[in-house]
Amino acid sequence: EGFGNCSNTGACEVECPKGISLDNIARMNREYLSASIKGE
Repeated sequence: EGFGNCSNTGACEVECPKGISLDNIARMNREYLSASIKGE
């Protein structure tokens, strides 16, 4: 419950059922934001 809104505190990394690192989550967020701005 409530999973999905990850912040930079790292709490989501601990709760992630797949063990996705905070580095990968941050990269995904950057790529998503970039694509959103470019309209991709």
